[in-house]
Amino acid sequence: MVTREELYELVWSKPMLRVAEQFEVSSSYMARVCSALNVPRPERGYWAKMAVGKAPPQDPLPDARPGDLLSWSRDGELPVRPKPSYVPKIRERAPRQRVSREAIHELIRGARAHFESGRPVDEEAYLKPYKKLLLDVITSKACLDKCLDFANELFKRLEASGHRVMIAPTNQKFGRVRIDC
Repeated sequence: MVTREELYELVWSKPMLRVAEQFEVSSSYMARVCSALNVPRPERGYWAKMAVGKAPPQDPLPDARPGDLLSWSRDGELPVRPKPSYVPKIRERAPRQRVSREAIHELIRGARAHFESGRPVDEEAYLKPYKKLLLDVITSKACLDKCLDFANELFKRLEASGHRVMIAPTNQKFGRVRIDC
């Protein structure tokens, strides 16, 4: 078993191929282990730059966030991370004010297009997107903007407070609490 700190020291002390050989796995799998443990690794070409004395400084190991794995063993499974959502290009009707990418939470980016192209349910009162790995909100077409703005603000504030906002891993069971009005 290797901890985040030990893995961090290993990947910055020798090339990923050598680290992977040590654990008898492929270098691409070892890179996925680093991602799962939130361990930064040298960029491509780092060791060649190091050989000529022009390597960039080592990235610091970030603190573990809630939900991050703290250790890994060769016989353990890695959690399945959701793939980044594809953001289709949509023709704009009117020019919009540009919002920086940092101002929009990663789970909100591209969600509007999926909700708008989804199917209405309950006599067209609510939108139901076809995509499964998506932000879990219930909204009507009229309130879509308000709903996404609220979710964006909520997610940003939760993360600013040190909480982790993400799509639930497929190996964990999560569900909505039923609320009767």
